Amino acid sequence: MAMAVPAVVGAVPRGPRGVHAQRSAQQPAAGTQIEVLVIDATTGDAGIDRGLSALSQLRRAPFSMFTAMRLLSRSTLSLASEPARATLPDGTATVTLVSRGADGRYTFQVALAQGSRSGNLTFVASAGEPVFTVRSSRADRAMILGFIVR
Repeated sequence: MAMAVPAVVGAVPRGPRGVHAQRSAQQPAAGTQIEVLVIDATTGDAGIDRGLSALSQLRRAPFSMFTAMRLLSRSTLSLASEPARATLPDGTATVTLVSRGADGRYTFQVALAQGSRSGNLTFVASAGEPVFTVRSSRADRAMILGFIVR
């Protein structure tokens, strides 16, 4: 499978210079967590898992091209300045809190590793706001990764 494609819905991806919340950052509430969703998406006719149907972002482009979605795994990690790692079917995702802005939005970095290849994505999202990215190997199938701050 290919590394993450910057197809992001529901968040604002930021580069290192675009993360401007650092100066006014607050400490996250103790016990802040992040859910990591791993979704198998295809162009088949199996439908969308009941637990995913409430996530409206998955019905918008680029995800709307997939008509069948199955939740492969859901894990909960601590969201802190220390990295937390989730195992993926084809590698790992390491999530690290960068900051929490005065507006309550969290900036977090996701480092994706697959063998000797790696890539980094930065997201800005409010608690409860799902954000997604795609890891894909074929036009008819993708692995979608979702992240939800709790």
